[in-house]
Amino acid sequence: MTDTQSKPGAGAPDMLPAFGRVASLSDLVGADGAALEAALRRFLQQQRWFAAKSERLDAVSFAPLGVVDGAGDALAGEAVVRTTDGEQRYFLPLALCPRGRGVGANLLAELEGERALVDATRDPDFCRAVVALIAAGGRTETGGGALRATASAARAEQLREAVAVDPSDIAPLSGEQSNTSIGIGRVAILKFYRLLRDGEQPELEVTSFLTENTGFTAAPALLGSLELSRADGSRAAVAALFERIGNAGDAWASVTGSLAAHLRAGEGGAAAEFAFDPGRTIGRRTGEMHAALASETGDAAFDPEPLDRVSLARIVDEAKHEAAGAIALLRGVEGGADVAADIAALGAREGEIARWFESFKQLEPAGRRTRIHGDYHLGQLLVRGDDIVILDFEGEPGRPLPERRAKTSPLRDVAGMLRSYDYAAFAALDALRTEDPALAERARDAAERWRDETSASFLSAWESASGVDLADEGNARLLDLFLLQKAFYELRYEAAMRPAWLSIPLRGIVSLLQKRQVL
Repeated sequence: MTDTQSKPGAGAPDMLPAFGRVASLSDLVGADGAALEAALRRFLQQQRWFAAKSERLDAVSFAPLGVVDGAGDALAGEAVVRTTDGEQRYFLPLALCPRGRGVGANLLAELEGERALVDATRDPDFCRAVVALIAAGGRTETGGGALRATASAARAEQLREAVAVDPSDIAPLSGEQSNTSIGIGRVAILKFYRLLRDGEQPELEVTSFLTENTGFTAAPALLGSLELSRADGSRAAVAALFERIGNAGDAWASVTGSLAAHLRAGEGGAAAEFAFDPGRTIGRRTGEMHAALASETGDAAFDPEPLDRVSLARIVDEAKHEAAGAIALLRGVEGGADVAADIAALGAREGEIARWFESFKQLEPAGRRTRIHGDYHLGQLLVRGDDIVILDFEGEPGRPLPERRAKTSPLRDVAGMLRSYDYAAFAALDALRTEDPALAERARDAAERWRDETSASFLSAWESASGVDLADEGNARLLDLFLLQKAFYELRYEAAMRPAWLSIPLRGIVSLLQKRQVL
């Protein structure tokens, strides 16, 4: 949710589905089944948020959910995708508009009469109507349930301001991935959840808890939400409206850019200049977040619980599974000289690694389990002056909702940020692109020194703000466990998606195992 507007997408391919004459959107949905399915298939395959790109699509259809008052010729609905693995449903409202407004990322098809069929999440009139529905706490009946809106009573003034934003000041934001975010002027951000999952959406739960029950201010307040309630009693989050916070972009870009400039300056150059202190500031805000999420309010979904032996064993087994899957995947990877020795070492000592993980079950459990961020790294932070704001409390998008809602140790988030510092150091080095071996070696030393010093500063500030004692042996070892689990998770991702960066998590894994005398 940054304040940088997205650029228009590239033009649509020539082979657009052919529709006959369409009098209205309801006619199109009801009569042109084959053409609509072709348009949906083509459109979905182009979206970053579509999760079934690698699967065979047996059938794709559109299920209308109803008209949102004030949205013009638009219809809320779901794209229902059936694959060999089951069914997926995506929130995909459709709208008819002049061809000039249907371009690139939102275009499904061009129709006769100079009109276009588009994804209505990018249509300003539809977005404004959804904002109005949320602000009113309204309800829209669907064929098998209802779209129900909830508004924050404490944010009534911000909601009125959001409703008053002119459509000309409503536009998509850049950087979308698993969802679609729309800027509502300078007042709010409307976030559409694309892949609809039945159950409680963690982001709505957590941001509502922080907004209504704590004094934590380093996260955008939740202004309201929209949920689909089905006739069978199931429900799924469709959209959320957050306050919009002015910022200078995300912390990943800010930190890596500043660090890269420092490395280019080399020895004798200016010291690295960051917009904020990436260690102390993030550590303090992260600790404050965890302290807020550990507040006892009588809400069973949030009240802290002891980290007992049963939950510790579950954490260990999950980490062992992650490591075993990563090592198995590495057996099919042909790494270069820079990673071959480390890959061989992990494969040869797989048994010792599994036994090291198992040893964690003998720890005396310490600390508490709470709700956490769940997908914590520099890309989830916005830079606001010399401070930061924390975003996207959804958890890891690939995990089921119950897993994302589960309480666990806040040290999991801490490990995520420490691994992100390691990635930032590598990304800054990668941007240096020098062929001078001496300069490359000095830059690597400087980057690793920055990573270590920043990590230490982060941990010190986090410990002070969270109240968690990292000198406690149980906490210190648990942090080791989460660091290794995260690095093995990264290893699987890089091996499959970005082999050039395989050395980053691999180096982190080997270094930690060597320190603990496992390798």
